[in-house]
Amino acid sequence: MSKVIIQFDTTAKYLHWVSALVILWASISGLYIAYFELESNIKSRILSFNVSITTLFIPLFCWRIYYRIKQGIPQAHPAMSALEVKLAHAGHTLLYVLVSLVLVSGVLMMDHDVNVFQLFIIPQLLQQPSNIHFFETLHLYTCRLLVALIVCHLGALIKHEMMGRRILKRMI
Repeated sequence: MSKVIIQFDTTAKYLHWVSALVILWASISGLYIAYFELESNIKSRILSFNVSITTLFIPLFCWRIYYRIKQGIPQAHPAMSALEVKLAHAGHTLLYVLVSLVLVSGVLMMDHDVNVFQLFIIPQLLQQPSNIHFFETLHLYTCRLLVALIVCHLGALIKHEMMGRRILKRMI
């Protein structure tokens, strides 16, 4: 007999909010770098920080995927329609897929060794410029899709909260 889960447990909440912080920081700062003029040393520091923080995030995100598969997810809010439940499931699955693609492409697009907060170095994995270019392009487009999906995710959260469906409290 499977247990009925109503709210996310502490570990799931922790994994969600750490993921949210890293993903939002990397997305916002990455878009800022892409679309605004910055001094080269500031740009370099932000890029270095982003590469380091997202590199350290990879094993945490893998744990999050494993934990979600192992633990399952709480039942949907009873006021949600079958279509809303399916859309929520598809949206969350796509978030996991896009974050995975962003992380993998981010590692594979590196044209130099990666120094992670001066703690350790990850050697450049690909040498062929055409392969590196492919993953740079994949990274660019998956980042844009991820930002769009995050906006949809936040929009759905706001919609449900305004309708009195307190779904946020399940993750706090």
